[in-house]
Amino acid sequence: MSKRNKIIISVVILFLLGVIGICKFSFSSGYKIYITNNTNNTVEKLELKYKVGIIQTISQIESKKSWKDTIDTNAIQGGNSIILTYKDNKGNSYEEYIVGYLEKGYNGKANVVINNIDENGKLEITIK
Repeated sequence: MSKRNKIIISVVILFLLGVIGICKFSFSSGYKIYITNNTNNTVEKLELKYKVGIIQTISQIESKKSWKDTIDTNAIQGGNSIILTYKDNKGNSYEEYIVGYLEKGYNGKANVVINNIDENGKLEITIK
């Protein structure tokens, strides 16, 4: 094979790799959700949901541990939100908006930090 053909093949391969990389980056749809438990207690029975419908149930996050997942946004119909829900010791429900607004194909990340749990089981949460 001539030197010219090797150069042409190398350029084509680099071009294809570039196109594949751009497509993968451009069309990656999903929200990466990170939840960190900075308390000394295990947090149990958290749910991630849209305004209508549960995305995922998180059975527990141990003390000083983290949980992460990617929520696929390709199935979203219209505008939506990602909400973290839980109940305290008395059965009262709480909602924390993790992502206030998203649509089909949106991507990004949200960091949720659980800083404290009061005596009733209510969480003190920071969202970044």
